[in-house]
Amino acid sequence: MSKYYITTPIYYVNDKPHIGHAYTTVVADALARFHRLRGDATRLVTGTDENSQKNIQAMEAAGESDLKSYLDRMATTWFGTWRELDISFDDFIRTTEPRHLAGVERFWNAVKESGDIYEGTYEGLYCTGCEAFKTETELVGDTCPLHPKLKLQRVKEKNYFFRLSSYRDELLKLYEPSDDFVMPESRRHEIHNYVADHLTDVSISREAKSAPAGIPVPGDEGQRIYVWFDALLNYMTAVGYGTDEALFSKFWPADLHLVGKDIIKFHCALWPAMIMSAAKKDPLLKNADGSPKLPKQVHANGFFTIDGQKISKSLGNAVDPREFVPQYGFDAVRYFLLREIPFGEDGDFSRERLAIRYATDLGNTLGNLVNRAIAMSKKYFDGAVPSADTDTASMPFDAKSVWDGKGGLDAIKSHIESAFERNRCDEVLAAIWDGVGEEKKSGLFQANKLVEETQPFKLVKEDPEAVANILYALLESIRWYAWMLQPIMPKISNQIFEQLGLDAEKELSKGWDQGLKWGGLKPGAALGEPKPLFPRPLE
Repeated sequence: MSKYYITTPIYYVNDKPHIGHAYTTVVADALARFHRLRGDATRLVTGTDENSQKNIQAMEAAGESDLKSYLDRMATTWFGTWRELDISFDDFIRTTEPRHLAGVERFWNAVKESGDIYEGTYEGLYCTGCEAFKTETELVGDTCPLHPKLKLQRVKEKNYFFRLSSYRDELLKLYEPSDDFVMPESRRHEIHNYVADHLTDVSISREAKSAPAGIPVPGDEGQRIYVWFDALLNYMTAVGYGTDEALFSKFWPADLHLVGKDIIKFHCALWPAMIMSAAKKDPLLKNADGSPKLPKQVHANGFFTIDGQKISKSLGNAVDPREFVPQYGFDAVRYFLLREIPFGEDGDFSRERLAIRYATDLGNTLGNLVNRAIAMSKKYFDGAVPSADTDTASMPFDAKSVWDGKGGLDAIKSHIESAFERNRCDEVLAAIWDGVGEEKKSGLFQANKLVEETQPFKLVKEDPEAVANILYALLESIRWYAWMLQPIMPKISNQIFEQLGLDAEKELSKGWDQGLKWGGLKPGAALGEPKPLFPRPLE
C-alpha cells in the first residue's frame, strides 16, 4: 500500500480562522480524501503554532493575562472550526504539546552535533508580523512589504545561529527545472533567486526576556528557540519524531506541504537545510543511500483577498467560513473556493460570485440533472433504475450528439487523476463540468444537453426502450460524477448516492478504480427520492 502524508501550515492563534485559512485547509482535505479513495495510507495534519510572540500580543489585546488559558481556548476554536466544517484531519498538532517539545529537543541536538549551530551577536531589524529578521534588501523603504503598518524593531542580541549559508549549493539543486520540490514554477524561480543571491546564516534563538513564549534552548534556559526553527518541526513531531519511530518511519517524508507564498523562504530554504543538517547525526532522517529525507514537495498558494481587498483586522473584512453554512452548506463553499481559484495563484472571495456559482453551476447544472434523471426514471420505470442494455447505454446515442458516453467519462477520470496528482482541484472541477475531449464529451454540461437533444419525456411514448437506455446512461453517469466529486463535495456526493438508491458508505468501500467502472447501477434496482441538492438559499 502506498502512503500519502499532507500538511497544512500550522496557524497562529492570534485570531480565529477566516476564509483564507479555510481555502488552504479545504485543498488539503480534498487531496487527502482523493488519496484515501485510491487506497493510500493517508495522513492529513493541521494544527496551531503557539510559541509565537503574536499570540502574547493577541492575548494582551483581548485583556487576558493567562497565556496557557488563552492558547487552550484558541486551539479549541481552531480544532472545532475544522471539525464543524468536516475537515478530515487525522491529527491536530499543537506546538506546546509534550510530543512536540520532545521532537524539537532531539532535532536541535542533532543539528548542534553536526556543527551547524554557533553563538554570535545579531543586530538588525525584526518584523513581529512575519516573526522574522529582515535584511535591508527585503524592505520597501523602511518597512516590511507584508506588514507596512508595523514598525520594525531594532534588535541587538546574543543568539545561537544556524549555518544556513553552507547549504546554498545543496538547496539550489532542489530548485532545478527537473525537480518539482517547489511549486508552482513562479515560486521556484523566486526561491532560487533568494538562495542564490541573498542566503545568509540565520539567528535561531532569542533571549528569553525578548521571547517569553518560546521553547527553551536545550542546555541554555536564557535562550528561547526561534519560532520558525520550532514551528517547522511540527510536520515531523505530528508523525512521531521524537516519540514514535514506527509511525515516523511509516509516513515521513511528507508528500506535500501546503503553504502561503509569504512563507516560502522558511519552507523551501530554511526547512530543507535544517533537515540536511540534522540528518548528518540522526539516522532516522536518512534514506538508505545516506541522503536526507526531505519533503517531496512544497506547493505555495497565492494571497487571498475579500472583494479585492487584503484580509485585514483594521478593515474588519475577515470572513468566518462557518458564516455560509446555513445559507449554502459548506460543500458549495468548497466548490466555489476550489473552482474559482487556480491553486498557486492569488485568489479573491466574493459573496456575489458565490451566489452566482451556487445558482448556475450547482443548482442549474448539477442539481437539475440529478433531479430530472431520477424523477423521470421513477415516473416511467416504476421507481427503479431502467432495465436497459448497459452496453448500449454506454455508447454515444447519435453521431450528431455532443454526448460521448462511457468513453467521455473515462477521459474525465484519467484527467482528474492527473489533476489531483498536481494539486489542481480547479482542473478537476472544470473537467467534471465541461468534459474532456474535442467535439464529444461527457461532462455535466453535455449530460444536460443529452436531455435536451433526446427529450425522453416525449420519446417515452414512441420508444420506451430507447428512453430506458438514455435514462440509464444519465443515472450511471451521475453515479460517476458523485464518485469524482467525493473528495471535493463529500456531503453532496453522499446525497447523490442515496438518491440513486445506493448506500454511500457501501458504495465508497469499493475504492476509486472499482467504483468508477461502468455498470455500477443495477437495472431494476430501487431508486431513492429526488430532493433538491441546492435549495434556494434563505435571504
